[in-house]
Amino acid sequence: MNDIDLKLKDLVVVKRSGQRVDFNSNKIALAIKKAFDQTNIENKEKKINIIYEDVLQYINATYEERKTINVEDIQDIIEKKLKENKYDEVYDAFSDYRIRRAASRKAFGAKQQHKFAKAIERITSSNKETFNDKPNEILLNFGKTIATEYTKTYVLDNKLVRAHEEGSIYIHNLDYFNLGKLSSTHMLFNINKSDNFPTSFILEMLDAKNEIDGEIAIDSIDYLFEDLLIKRFKCEFKKMLQKYLDINGYLEYINYRKVLEILDKENTINFDLEIFNSFIFNKKVKDLFELCYNDSMEYVLDIFEKDFKTILISLNSNIKENKKYSISLGDNDNFEGLIINNSYLKVIGELERLDNVTTIFKVRKDSSQELLNKVSDLVINDKNLAFAFVDNSYNKENDVTAEYFSDGKRIFENPVYAEYGSSGRMIVASVSINVGRLGLKYSEKEINNLYTELDELLDLTKNALVSIFETIGDKNRDNYQVIFKQNIIDDDKLEAGQKIRKVIKKGTLNIELAGLYECASCLTEDPEKVKKIITDIISYVHSKTVKYTKESNLNFVVGETSKHRPLKKLMELDKAIYGIRKGITDKNTYERIDSIGKGKIEINELLKNIGIWQKELDGGSLTKLIIPKNCSSKKIIEYLTLASNYNVGFIKFEYRR
Repeated sequence: MNDIDLKLKDLVVVKRSGQRVDFNSNKIALAIKKAFDQTNIENKEKKINIIYEDVLQYINATYEERKTINVEDIQDIIEKKLKENKYDEVYDAFSDYRIRRAASRKAFGAKQQHKFAKAIERITSSNKETFNDKPNEILLNFGKTIATEYTKTYVLDNKLVRAHEEGSIYIHNLDYFNLGKLSSTHMLFNINKSDNFPTSFILEMLDAKNEIDGEIAIDSIDYLFEDLLIKRFKCEFKKMLQKYLDINGYLEYINYRKVLEILDKENTINFDLEIFNSFIFNKKVKDLFELCYNDSMEYVLDIFEKDFKTILISLNSNIKENKKYSISLGDNDNFEGLIINNSYLKVIGELERLDNVTTIFKVRKDSSQELLNKVSDLVINDKNLAFAFVDNSYNKENDVTAEYFSDGKRIFENPVYAEYGSSGRMIVASVSINVGRLGLKYSEKEINNLYTELDELLDLTKNALVSIFETIGDKNRDNYQVIFKQNIIDDDKLEAGQKIRKVIKKGTLNIELAGLYECASCLTEDPEKVKKIITDIISYVHSKTVKYTKESNLNFVVGETSKHRPLKKLMELDKAIYGIRKGITDKNTYERIDSIGKGKIEINELLKNIGIWQKELDGGSLTKLIIPKNCSSKKIIEYLTLASNYNVGFIKFEYRR
């Protein structure tokens, strides 16, 4: 904490209503930043911080002997400093804002009405780039802004809103959760419930995007489509066999109905044709059975490849605002599973890179070498693949395997119901804690103070997540057309008009950590100490989530923030408050912990650390391994082996551009 903040901590701010509140310098930085955001000034972060520091210095010098300061006086000082530094355009923006706020307060008697009017005004004034958008994009932004500001004004506690706006926390999906839209979800599917595959499947996936703001995960397609493969093969085999036998004049000499009965008893397509020996009375008939088998197999493989291509292109081309899907496979090593895996990977290789559909391949210690070769080739051809490791210490329990989303987020443990599993479960809500700011605020000598404030933020975040859970849980089944129609675990227990609370309770409430790497780097320059601080903070927060789970009977988990938007917003706010610090705030966003060492440490050392951290991050984290353009397929397999050996749960590869 800087010296000026310490001197001003006892100063009291008198609001227009006469209410007295503690002096909060972060609000000043936020007000200055909002004014700068109305202009096209370049490199504004450094300039915002200069004005902010000038304002604090002035208040400290002028009000040193005083106990109170009026809100209007603070605004006057901001205008004074903007004028002195010749930021006339910013001054005009700030002054106009004050005038509009005064008019709004006069027009609206209730505080909530005034705040809501202020929010609506921001739709057009906060981002001049909006006017370059298409009409439907402007309309979408209008609706999102209304929903966001309504939630902030009427739904969430003011303390939570203030912490979000000042950048201490970041509430994800603020524009959607009050409407009942769900976050990233692993959907259940019954492929056999419709004969219209893949059309019905695709339509369901596209329609689900109207109710899910996050990612839709389609889990383990090598198991999901197994029965469909067998069903299709048998159907084709029956038709072809009858046709071939009839054309060649053998059908009337064979008990064809008995052949069908024998075939129907098989639960695999990997059967020996000897099961039909009692009907094969010469070599010609034997050849017909073999031809039928081979042609049926070829036909079914061709159909599956066409279906996979249709599904992938349709999902990748989805025009919804949030287009993300993920598809996992690779764990099923039986005959049908290998057919599905090989067919799917072949299609991925033939298509252009699918940015909106991530393929998550599950790696086992005994994975098929053929499949590993294929996926490594796809990686070096810049396809959108990620990897989950089945055999590590936390991704499998009682033959149930953890599933991931494309950003490394994870749902598996379910302590509330003492069971494991991912399919049919969702991330109900996520809130990030800006731990990067804690590093900027405290030194290594003040580590106890850091943990004291972290405790406060954790409790605040827990309250925010519980509030969001209750808001979403209060919606009823009839609000949804797709999601709760046998696509979420136990949704069959929901009756018409019943609230969804008891079903989404099996989802997770994610406490995410933003700026972990920068926090540790602020506290020490020793690389080993940086790693230890990261480990300690993760372990500490994990222990708190365990405590919250027991207290609330809700599934709290800890993860790392990976989305660009919150990491960018939090960095912008911290630049305004703390200025540009080399290696910390001299970049566009906060970075993930996989950036430790900035590529200077060996890959095995990085993976060793990641394995330790991901075990504690039960909500998941994203690790990207940067690979050169000339990386070989063999090298990718070596990296996968290393990751598996170091107990890593999830990684992606990214080319060094």
